[in-house]
Amino acid sequence: MAVEPDWPQLPKELLEMISDRLTGLGDHVRFRAVCRSWASIRPPSRVPHQMPWLLHPCNQDTDRRTFVSIWENKFYRFSSREFLGKRCCGSSYGWLALLDGTPEILLFNPLTEEKILLPSLTRLPEVLEFHEKDEEYLYQDFMGEHHTVDMNIMKNFFVHRIALSGDPTLVNQNSWAALCYDLRANRLAFCKIHDKSWTVLQDQPSRYVDFLIHKEKLYAVDSTGRVIICDLGSPENLVIVQPVSVSGSRRRYLVELRGALLMVCVPMDNVVNLAEEENFYEALLDSDYSVIYDSEDGGRRPLHMEYKNRALWFHVFELDEVERRLVKVNNLGNHALFLSQNYSLSLLASEVPGCRGNCIYYLDGFTVKGGTNTKKGYELCRFNLKSGATQYIITLVLHVPDHCHPFGQDTWFIPSSVANWMPKQSSQLAAEDSITWIPNVKGNFFIKSALDINGQISFPGPLKPHEWKALMQVNLPRRLQLLLWRVACGVLPAKMVAKTRYLVPESPCPFCHQVRESLEHLLLSCQFTQAAWLNSAWPLHISALENTRLADWIRIVVNPSNVLGINGNEAKKFLAYVVMFVVHLWGLRNWLAASGEEGQPLVFARALNVNYGRFLQVWDFRQESEFRGAKWVPPPRNKVKVNFDVAICLDFAMLAMTCRDNEGRFLLAWTERLPACDLIVGEAKAAFLAVSTAIEYGFTKIIVEGNDPAVIQPLQHWKTPPSRAIANVIADIRTLLGSTVSWRVTYVSVMENLATHNLACWAAFYDRSGSIPVTSLPFCVIYADDRGCHPMSGSKQAREWSGNYRPTHPY
Repeated sequence: MAVEPDWPQLPKELLEMISDRLTGLGDHVRFRAVCRSWASIRPPSRVPHQMPWLLHPCNQDTDRRTFVSIWENKFYRFSSREFLGKRCCGSSYGWLALLDGTPEILLFNPLTEEKILLPSLTRLPEVLEFHEKDEEYLYQDFMGEHHTVDMNIMKNFFVHRIALSGDPTLVNQNSWAALCYDLRANRLAFCKIHDKSWTVLQDQPSRYVDFLIHKEKLYAVDSTGRVIICDLGSPENLVIVQPVSVSGSRRRYLVELRGALLMVCVPMDNVVNLAEEENFYEALLDSDYSVIYDSEDGGRRPLHMEYKNRALWFHVFELDEVERRLVKVNNLGNHALFLSQNYSLSLLASEVPGCRGNCIYYLDGFTVKGGTNTKKGYELCRFNLKSGATQYIITLVLHVPDHCHPFGQDTWFIPSSVANWMPKQSSQLAAEDSITWIPNVKGNFFIKSALDINGQISFPGPLKPHEWKALMQVNLPRRLQLLLWRVACGVLPAKMVAKTRYLVPESPCPFCHQVRESLEHLLLSCQFTQAAWLNSAWPLHISALENTRLADWIRIVVNPSNVLGINGNEAKKFLAYVVMFVVHLWGLRNWLAASGEEGQPLVFARALNVNYGRFLQVWDFRQESEFRGAKWVPPPRNKVKVNFDVAICLDFAMLAMTCRDNEGRFLLAWTERLPACDLIVGEAKAAFLAVSTAIEYGFTKIIVEGNDPAVIQPLQHWKTPPSRAIANVIADIRTLLGSTVSWRVTYVSVMENLATHNLACWAAFYDRSGSIPVTSLPFCVIYADDRGCHPMSGSKQAREWSGNYRPTHPY
């Protein structure tokens, strides 16, 4: 019997050698999380440079915080009781500033679990008292008026940001902390680490938008563009640098680069201005949550998406303290800037894997609102200062209530900047998980799969690239490609696979009840599977493959000509049948395991063959109708073109329709959420939505387009009987079409229907249902036709756009 390894008893010298040979910070984190003895090993001589992590805003009511490692494509989740109920209001040199509503201000290092207390909030002149029993503060504003403020308001809105001058644990430097505070963000204070009180900067009231400590000086920029310089040794003497002229609304950042101070000025579009700023301020003083969190109307308002201060361009200036002026910088050289509301920094790109020089990495925030139903998110973007091009890297959407992360939590975190980052004691540390790339607003709607964000195979497993290429040429949905990848890699969660990761009870195969359940048994050697294959549309003696590896079976499926003698289109049809077989078999397996009933192979085979017959009808229709490279074409004059599509999600379906005129302009866009349904039912109801909406808005000469032959055929040829599942819907659509002056129904390819397809996916992702104003359509819809469509949408519309965003080409 195998002996369990005694990991804690490995020699210390061996562990130190292993630690020194690790090349990535993630490896170090995993190394020290093994056990207490491994966590006590001395730090490596040099922690490698790496891309900063992104602190993913999350619910304050949990003890877990998630960091996104962009370069590694990983989530790192850290659990600590210090996170519970606290808001992060700053990140500097590997330390997080945390507030819990009490006067305490905590600096916390999530890697080492070290803690440092800063002077409390009650040491500020504006905070007169804290009443712990009533959970409220006595606060004095700059006009001298007194207010009683709820502790949650103080936690979430009083302190805007805390910054450090360096790692506070280093003994060879003086470490300072600076604080931007007040409900109107017009106060700055600073202190030395371990001081007992704050020193308040005596500047005129102003809304500070960014600040940092550099070379024993505090630098701050306000909303007007003034730069304030304060020598921390003599804070009574302030130096003011007047703002540069940049038209329009703008956002400003301060960042250090090679010893110099840069101010980055960012013109913005789609600004959501707080015109009611005074009302918002009064709501803070009155603890009026209905105004603060925009929850009026009880959540009954329609969803809408807001981009707050979306970046259009970046102007970089260097501060000349001698001349007291800002000098334009046109090139960052081999350096890159990382900007956020809480922490900005610069890195030498040549020393950091995955980092690009002369680029600015930044976060654009957006909000999807609907009364109390609010989701926030961030787009991570990269701006090339030379070319002016913006590239979108990821979009992160938060699914927690708005009040759990009120504002300003987007921040960078540099674990490699901590000199002694190794822990002094064991802790509940980083549970690692692979990152889930979720779609951005440009139309990259992909599920978590073996495909990376560029649409390339990132983990082919045991199959070779040309074998995956053959699979992709069949144009299967991404989820089915993912299914075959899971089968080939042996990670489809059958019981024997699940037991390697989770504590699950032993149970036999739910079909034959004779042997332990494994993927090889389910798909190749089970008597149920063998009987089903013998009665299938492609009868096979699958028993001859009992000793075949799953990866080899997938190779045979992808290229069946050598072993099975199936070639050309027949090979593609066979591949489609195998995928349908696996999907139906796995679904039946789950149902039998849950219900305890018995499966019948003949019944299974007959049902599968019926579905396969429908698939062949669609296949033949598409072979006749598909024109490779076809693009959306405008309708003739005096007519409109109505397109429809549906996005099928786990527990609901999202219908979508668009209506455009002969110049390609969007006239209507509408979405509707339905309970979960079959794809054919969803497509039919989407067609009904498209036709009924167009007629309701007064259009009587319409061309209807869709990419599902099962819906298009019975609408084109009324003598063609539709599927029983959609017969009533088709009859209603025919009645509506008969009421128009003229109509035509046309089958189109997915590329011709791309704008409506993207609208359905976008609406499903952001949960938007109802009329979508054409002025608020996302880029993935507006620029869908720039992926090779008619000239109107590609050239004229693109030239009229004054921003810096570029359309994305499909994979």
